[in-house]
Amino acid sequence: MEEKSYVNKNIYDLSYTMRKSRARRIRNAALTVILFFVVMNAILIFCASPIKQSSSSMEPNVMRDSFLLSTPIALYSENKIRRGEIVLVERPEEKPLSIAQKAADTICRAFTLQKIHPFTKEAPFLSRIAAVPGDTIHMRDFVLYVTPKDENFSYTEFELNQIPYSIDIRVPPVGWNTKIGVRGNFEKTTLKDDEYFVLADDRLASMDSRIFGAVKQSRIRRKVVLSYFPLNSLRLFRSKANK
Repeated sequence: MEEKSYVNKNIYDLSYTMRKSRARRIRNAALTVILFFVVMNAILIFCASPIKQSSSSMEPNVMRDSFLLSTPIALYSENKIRRGEIVLVERPEEKPLSIAQKAADTICRAFTLQKIHPFTKEAPFLSRIAAVPGDTIHMRDFVLYVTPKDENFSYTEFELNQIPYSIDIRVPPVGWNTKIGVRGNFEKTTLKDDEYFVLADDRLASMDSRIFGAVKQSRIRRKVVLSYFPLNSLRLFRSKANK
């Protein structure tokens, strides 16, 4: 009687136990990968995420190519958004995204740790909270003057800010047309409820509320709490008492 040969047989074809063990390892590996993306996206969305400042709009306080840590948690605090804080502002879309485009963006973000979003062309930008709802504001020579709600006197933005900062107000070049681009002067206007006036620290070469107007809180996505690289720029952005 001829004996059967198992030389060319796959060991998994012979052992139910090993097939079951292999399936369990594949399932566990897949669950580990899924859990990794879920946890990392949760951290980046709800806790903290890094930001690279790729422009000079916030100089001299935040240098170009520096890395910052941002969080949305501070937006839920009792005092919410304070004067002088650096925030990440969402740009208004020229054309609203469709439901399918939003879904595609969400999926791409989830699998690239919030880095790739093919349909959202304009990335959010950094700016500074210069005035809050109810403030009456005007600007002279690139410095903002603020009359807080229910008060009669105006203060410079530096007297009211809750995070110390300086601004770059270089003398405009000869022939600068003050009627276009970023204005250095404008008359009094009062912010409505849920309106925030944001300004860049480089007042001459930047985009901010002088161009696109006040922004609603829904467009303020995150707060910057720490500058951590390069190391000589290490700084914690801490607020003073509310004013």
